Order: sequence, then structure tokens, then C-alpha cells
Amino acid sequence: MGGAVAEIIRVAGMSFDYGPKKVLERIDLAVNVGEALVLLGPSGVGKSTMLRLMSGLLQPSTGDVTVSEASSGIGPRMVFQQPRLFPWMTVRGNLEFALRAASVPRSDWDGRIVPLMEQVGLVSELDAAVSSLSIGMAQRVALVRSLVCQPSVLLLDEPFSALDPKRRRQLQQDVLKLVSFTQVAVVMVTHDIDEAIAIGDRVVVLTGTPATVACQISITDRNEREARAQIEDHLLR
Repeated sequence: MGGAVAEIIRVAGMSFDYGPKKVLERIDLAVNVGEALVLLGPSGVGKSTMLRLMSGLLQPSTGDVTVSEASSGIGPRMVFQQPRLFPWMTVRGNLEFALRAASVPRSDWDGRIVPLMEQVGLVSELDAAVSSLSIGMAQRVALVRSLVCQPSVLLLDEPFSALDPKRRRQLQQDVLKLVSFTQVAVVMVTHDIDEAIAIGDRVVVLTGTPATVACQISITDRNEREARAQIEDHLLR
């Protein structure tokens, strides 16, 4: 018999207000170690706010958001819609900056950087100027920069929204490879049902004002069509 699934994030009875406006109300959910959980819902429903609460950038008005640390002691890391790389540094410089800031010994840097860059096919670009990268390449570097410190959770805030469909599909595959390679837990925000089903082990649909959890759906190869129908039903109510 297998052991109990370990939780990396627990959200319990959590509500959040922006001043007088209640944005999220009584949210209960958990994210498991090694799981990819996708937050799906219409624009403005509070998905990105959920990520910021999980990252510690915001604090709940009521309830609790608890995040367990990774063995590295590094908490959640976030990737935004834009790569936010330092343009005056090389690709390697950006990655080494993250490792230095996390107090990772210099002797470990190449062992952290090279395998991840191999996963996204960019080892040859390590000494390239950031300004020479395409937006898709820059976003892959941003993903690696968040993962080199071995965080407990990777938080993705619609990181593919600026990409054309072909590059978007490629980045989705890169995320899946990186998640499999590192076993990091992922929480991703999107409003795209296809993307949610492609990335997520589980999809959480947020709807309403204030937003609540409308449903949680586990995704498998066998239930994609049924899952899509359930998601669409909740979003169209």
C-alpha cells in the first residue's frame, strides 16, 4: 500500500479583500508534492491574487495559507507574464544571480544550471545577451531561473499569454518536462481550458463575485473530454 500524499500548500477557509471589495471567499484547497494544479476562471476573478497569497506577497483577510518549505529551504518562486530578466546580464548571469541570492555554494552552480538548461534546449545560449533572445527563449530562461534554487513550489501567472500558439505549445511542453525532471509542485493560472487540461493534474475552477471554488477536477488521459465538459459547464453558468 502507498503512503499518504504529502501536501505542500494548504489553503483553509481563506478570504481576501481589497479594501471594501471582497475578492475571494472561503477558499479551501490543497496542493500536493509533485502535483501540477491549474487555477482556471474568467479574467478578473482573482486567480493571480491566489498566486500572490500563496507566494506570501499578500496576506489573507481571514483564514490561512500554509506553504511547506522544500529541503533546500527555498519557498515558492513565481514566473510572471513577462520574463523579467535583467537585460544588462547574460543568460548565465541571470541564473547565477538567483543562485547567489539564495546562498547556493558556487561549486553547485553548474550542476544546477546545466541540467535544467538542457531540458529546455538552451545550453548553447548560456553566454548570450538577454537582448538577443526571443520572447519564448526568454520565458524558458525565466522558468529555469525560478527552478535553479530548488523551490518548494513554482507559481506560474499566465506565463505564455504573450506567445503565439506554436510557441505557447512549446512552452507548455517545456513546463511539463521541467516539472517531471525536478518534481516541483506547480500552481498555474490560466483562462484557457486547453492549456489547463494540457498542464494540470488537477484543475480548480474559480467563479463568482467574490470568487469561490466552483469545482475541482482531476485530469487523466481517459477523462479529458468529460473534464472539458464539466469545466465549460461551470464557466458558462
